[in-house]
Amino acid sequence: MNLGLRWGDVAVVMIAAALVATSFALTYAPASGALLLVVSQAGEAARYFPLDEDRKVEIAGPAGLTEVEIHRGRARCLRSPGSQGICERAGWLERDGDMAVSLPNRLVLQLQGNGAPFDSMHF
Repeated sequence: MNLGLRWGDVAVVMIAAALVATSFALTYAPASGALLLVVSQAGEAARYFPLDEDRKVEIAGPAGLTEVEIHRGRARCLRSPGSQGICERAGWLERDGDMAVSLPNRLVLQLQGNGAPFDSMHF
């Protein structure tokens, strides 16, 4: 079956496919360097915790204690006083920009790395 393609047409298609694959890989590549857990709470300065040491952190807020677990280079909200469990359902935070929120304690947990993560709002 002859599709009417010449060698130049095939070369253009191959180059275009390679460019798309490369741009996809560069956009979604994992961030290099150490990640930090940034804990922001209304009315207080942000606190930073490295993810290279396993630990549990308790953060007091207006509704009670929020317990955060740092384990094997990732973090999660283990317990929070919210009745809907929004913070806990965020799961493990593993990538630059991942976030969990505890509304009753006015608390935001976010991972921060060296590079800016991909954000669809930029496009």
